[in-house]
Amino acid sequence: MIRLAALLMLLAAARAEAAGPGESPAASPARQKPVPAFGDDHPDCPQWTDGCIVCARGAEGPDCSMAGIACLPAEPACLTKNR
Repeated sequence: MIRLAALLMLLAAARAEAAGPGESPAASPARQKPVPAFGDDHPDCPQWTDGCIVCARGAEGPDCSMAGIACLPAEPACLTKNR
């Protein structure tokens, strides 16, 4: 039983080492602005998306959809532009 516990500890340490120094095995991606805030920086863009969430300008700020459970977001981009 002690050997099994030691083996499991070694496997956990090896997995953590493989992630690299200072990183956890499930390191989070770099933080970016929330998708609804993309419209603040792009006033000529009435609709934008990150591939998961779609936002449009509403009377009281951005109106955004909900992301699907398995969606992998990309950089936000404008869908349409004002002319």
